[in-house]
Amino acid sequence: MNDLFKFLIVACFLINHFLLSQEPEQLKQQDVSKIMEQIFAEHLGQKTIDDEILKHSFKIYIDQFDSDRTYLLQEEVKPFLQFSPEQMQTLISEYKAGNFSSYENLNKVIQKSILRAREYRKEILKNPEAIFAAAEKAAPGRDNEGDPDLNRLFAQNDAELKTRIKDQMINFIKAEQKRYGKEQLQRYQSKILPLLDGALSNIEDSYLYRTSDGKPFTAEQKENAFVLHILKSLASALDAHTAFYSHTEAYDMKVRLEKEFDGIGVVLQQTPEGIVISSLIEGGPAFKSGQILKNDRILKIDGKSIAGESLPNVMDMMRGVKDSSVELVLERSPEGQTGKEIVVNLKRAPIAMQGERVDVNYEKFGNGIIGMITLHSFYQGEDGTGSDTDVRKAIAELDKKGNLRGLILDLRDNSGGFLSQAVKVAGLFISNGVVVISKYSDGEKRIYRDMDGKTAYHGPLIILTSRATASAAEIVAQALQDYGVALIVGDERTYGKGTIQSQTVTGKEGAATSFFKVTVGKYYTVSGKTPQLQGVKADIVVPGPYSHERIGEEYLDHPLKPDSIPEDYNDNLQDIDAGLRSWYIKYYTPTIQKKVTTWVSMIPNLKKNSEYRIQHNKNYQMFLKELNGGEIDLTLFKPSEDDESASDKEKNNYGHVDLQVQEGINIIKDMIYLQSKDRQNQYLKSDTKKIQSVDAIK
Repeated sequence: MNDLFKFLIVACFLINHFLLSQEPEQLKQQDVSKIMEQIFAEHLGQKTIDDEILKHSFKIYIDQFDSDRTYLLQEEVKPFLQFSPEQMQTLISEYKAGNFSSYENLNKVIQKSILRAREYRKEILKNPEAIFAAAEKAAPGRDNEGDPDLNRLFAQNDAELKTRIKDQMINFIKAEQKRYGKEQLQRYQSKILPLLDGALSNIEDSYLYRTSDGKPFTAEQKENAFVLHILKSLASALDAHTAFYSHTEAYDMKVRLEKEFDGIGVVLQQTPEGIVISSLIEGGPAFKSGQILKNDRILKIDGKSIAGESLPNVMDMMRGVKDSSVELVLERSPEGQTGKEIVVNLKRAPIAMQGERVDVNYEKFGNGIIGMITLHSFYQGEDGTGSDTDVRKAIAELDKKGNLRGLILDLRDNSGGFLSQAVKVAGLFISNGVVVISKYSDGEKRIYRDMDGKTAYHGPLIILTSRATASAAEIVAQALQDYGVALIVGDERTYGKGTIQSQTVTGKEGAATSFFKVTVGKYYTVSGKTPQLQGVKADIVVPGPYSHERIGEEYLDHPLKPDSIPEDYNDNLQDIDAGLRSWYIKYYTPTIQKKVTTWVSMIPNLKKNSEYRIQHNKNYQMFLKELNGGEIDLTLFKPSEDDESASDKEKNNYGHVDLQVQEGINIIKDMIYLQSKDRQNQYLKSDTKKIQSVDAIK
């Protein structure tokens, strides 16, 4: 439940008809072994069920339900976390016989804990003022909203459990105050905590086998929910990235990977006043109609009131296939006026998520510009759209703005995507050559190359990374670092995910009836290194908001260990059919990217300059103090009285500028200057040699 706060506030309404063209098949207990056999067949290392997998699955079942440790007591979970050898043999036998009674027993304990938590919340909610007062007194700094590596112990008794539930409410209030401000929250004080309670109840219902309105599941729905929990625990027990998805989760993953969907194009937000339209997706039916505005509140969907409905239920109510229609009754309340009802009819249509693909910006510098491209993920749509084409277009767009003297590719919030797209994006910055080498459980090795012989940009290049930069984004960062065409700037290292997953979510419509991803291999860049566990190390450390966060492969259960393979800069074409090698030798090999040393040789000077700037940047120093949880020196906001000027005031803009990007631009400027200086020196050396040659002739 540790993603609850994010989900509670905003959800993007995205509908893709591959999940809506038919009712999802209900899972049955006999499906467990069948689906797990499919996963085992593809997995990198684990090929059959064993004691460790089963034992781990019970821990995961508990962790997925109670990640914040606000439901279960230590004495309740102990029987499911400590099995004797005899008990393990029984569990193995039960699994092979299709008997999942031990999981049923665990779910009964969970159901009991839910009912107890609801009673505690009900009691606490009788006096919401006390919780708000406690939130006001809570010490500033990091709160304990979750535990990334799940090492927090379960509560020892009811009193401790009740305190944790109260702390959960305090943390929620603090998070909302940070997001919306104390004054705004004060206006809706009586509704804020019931909002949290409702969101928690919505999650709990899947374990209680109830609908949101309290009705019990049918026998088929109950079995489906139970089997879903089992498959999620068993799949995740194999490694940190193998997972089983519900129908809704699979749809969400498909949209994130393909950046397109069928729907009306609105983003919904749960607020104390109800569910409102927080924004419109440009180009969608809602945007084009001009009839829906930001902050419109939804009252009815297709004639049915949504009063009291949870955000997930409202999203379900709005779903439909392409070209189908939906009727919304909205309330619009201009400032200081009574709201009026508006009826809107819209037809669902395909929408491309442009806003979550590529952002382009630039800053003027000398006789040209420094470009900034933010790539949010590595996506590939069925209509031919892809991250590589978007980045190429962005570079061309920047070229039109002026002389592109330097470029920043921002991958800080990029958690990955399609491997093939990572290869293509990296290929925009090298001529030809190996980008990724993948190894699979059967020993098979695949080499992914860039082969177009062209670059979209050649010049000072920085890849901006963070601890959240992961997977395909790490491929691009490390490959370009290997070739020396880019410097890595940002947090000390990236996430550290060097494994490859196959998945049944994207691809031919209707080909899969169950949805999962499974770890099938590990990848290495041309240097033979893998970012697995260790991440991609920054050439120049410029810390950002994630730099102290406990995120990364190292905090996950059972991460695979890193290793290495021989480098392959020269590419001996070992995987190419003998009959095709002559073509590669003639058209590919001559233009293989050579290692660039220009930027690497500058690193000592660049680091020295960057460290000096950060140390003397008042805004950055204040940010670092806040990051470390220390007291903030407010005088750092203020320029000295002696030299206070308009330009000084503009520099005191912490919280309004991106400090990492700002420093990245400064590093690019240093690269441009040092490159120019190096060329001048080479020119002078060349002239000196010519003069010496003339003197010798004389």
